[in-house]
Amino acid sequence: MPFPAPGLLALLLPALLLAPLPAAADADSGADAEALRCFELRDANPAGAVKVAETALAAPGIGEQARIKLLACLGRSAALAGDAAKAESAVAEMSALLADRQVPPEFALRALSNAGATLHSLGRIGPALEYYARAYEAARQSESDLAQVAMLSNVASIHSEALDAYDQAEAYYARATAVQQRAGEADALLPYNRGSNYRRMGRVDDALAAFAAAERAAADSGQEVLLQRARAERLALEALQGPGTGDADVARTQLLEIAQRQRALEDATGAAGTLLRLSHLALRRGDPADALVQAQHASELLPKTEGLAEHREALAAQLAALTALERWREALEASEALRALEGAHARGVELGALASMQAKLEDTRSGEELQRLQEERRIEALRMAHAARLRNGALVGVGALILLVAAFVWYQRGVTARLRRLSTIDGLTGLLNRRAASRLLDLEGPGPARGARRNVVFLIDIDHFKSRNDRHGHAAGDAVLKAVARELRACSRPGDVVARWGGEEFLVGCRGLDLAGACAVAQRLREAAASAGSGGSGEGDTLSVSIGFASHPFCPQPSTTPDWQDALSVADRALYAAKHGGRDAWVGVWGHDDCRVPVAELLADPAAHAGRGHIEVVSSREPVEWQPRA
Repeated sequence: MPFPAPGLLALLLPALLLAPLPAAADADSGADAEALRCFELRDANPAGAVKVAETALAAPGIGEQARIKLLACLGRSAALAGDAAKAESAVAEMSALLADRQVPPEFALRALSNAGATLHSLGRIGPALEYYARAYEAARQSESDLAQVAMLSNVASIHSEALDAYDQAEAYYARATAVQQRAGEADALLPYNRGSNYRRMGRVDDALAAFAAAERAAADSGQEVLLQRARAERLALEALQGPGTGDADVARTQLLEIAQRQRALEDATGAAGTLLRLSHLALRRGDPADALVQAQHASELLPKTEGLAEHREALAAQLAALTALERWREALEASEALRALEGAHARGVELGALASMQAKLEDTRSGEELQRLQEERRIEALRMAHAARLRNGALVGVGALILLVAAFVWYQRGVTARLRRLSTIDGLTGLLNRRAASRLLDLEGPGPARGARRNVVFLIDIDHFKSRNDRHGHAAGDAVLKAVARELRACSRPGDVVARWGGEEFLVGCRGLDLAGACAVAQRLREAAASAGSGGSGEGDTLSVSIGFASHPFCPQPSTTPDWQDALSVADRALYAAKHGGRDAWVGVWGHDDCRVPVAELLADPAAHAGRGHIEVVSSREPVEWQPRA
């Protein structure tokens, strides 16, 4: 059984549920034997399994339960062989047989699990959820804890990977873990997939703990494929959080060895996931060319029969590398291909099936959200139906004119989209410009709940930039700006906001950091910018930056401005403190939960408010000097 790849479409059905269905009284022994042979061939030789199942199904006098078993194997095998139409046809026929006949819950559970897995692997999220819902009910009737864990985990994976609903996925993973612990079972697959969801949520510490637990469980149970995947995830996360390039170099060597091991294990999807982690690390260390090679290799390794999520991640990695390389035409092509995949993915998510599943597994509040999504889908359907009636009612000549107009509008929309993209990108550095970054920070809304983790804004200013321009000219200054932008983007996380804020000043916005994490990010940004070098302005010139950062929401007192703008004002004050102290340093200000002081008062005398315990001030160089030196 293939294990779920990191960041890729997960099929969490355990061996029990993907095993051959039990023998049935109304099936002849020959059909049972052929069904067993089909299941044995399914993973290693799916085309051969399809042939076995089709030959057996063509024989006369096959009992209904034996036919259901053969159809279950045919559907999974056809999906693995890349024949989506045949796989869906087998699932439909099997579903009709199940509807016409009462079968034991255990038999129904396995048949429905195989049907859901077949459609899940094809990216048919809505129908897959319907079968998972029915399988969950069968699991409850048969009191199978293992099957309930599998169904809850499958639903969690869909929420995490297909719907980007990470909090909801975590709720399902927590329920699956509780059932598993109640049954006294130990399994490596559940903590592995839960760790993947933690990673998408930005909960790095929780993700590392989950992957470590998955490694231990996989090692104890001899699950080599899962062991290598969990190890690759942990190493990549540790390297991305590490303070310098040394750790990243060690991790790169280890990940390359893991990818080679995965190919030897014939785990092509796992190897592709590891190569994507290598691509992210290459961007981090400022080597977009290697990042592109790794992402393209990952895309080549992915089986054609995998769901859409894998190919979306590989395309996104290629797009990031092409953008960093400033290969704009290829980046635009990759962006359009990614948009097409996203559209296909959206069409695969059928909200009616999602609502059916949620009605069985979710609470009332989540149901209200689903009703809202359903209403949006119904409105869209009505709009499309209305448009169809207008088209069908038009004369042939008018229809041709409409097609011409539509073609022009489509072309115009493409031009407009490209212009809109250009209006959000800084032409020199390729980063977001100030307007686009402000819009993203506005859309981000309030930061996380008060406590250890907050959102953080960092302001980065290149030291002595004007004098560098005066000495070497604007061309050298532009080269420095581009080099610093490239390093900041490479060392930031995929979800961070990285922008040119103006002149020689940059902004980085990060979600979900505690104070220690913010200090580590500030140090990483300072070292990354310094590694950009002189930008061609002379070997004697050293490059340094000053950084100020602040948490948001900063203080809980009411404010007329968005909390990130208050934090930006504090970060700007901290930036100047870093410059007053001699530059090449960072200063951070963290608002305490009980701080009730208006931001304007804090800005007037930060040292006094730090002494009163309203805020905490941290710096890479002590003491912090809030006023210019005489």
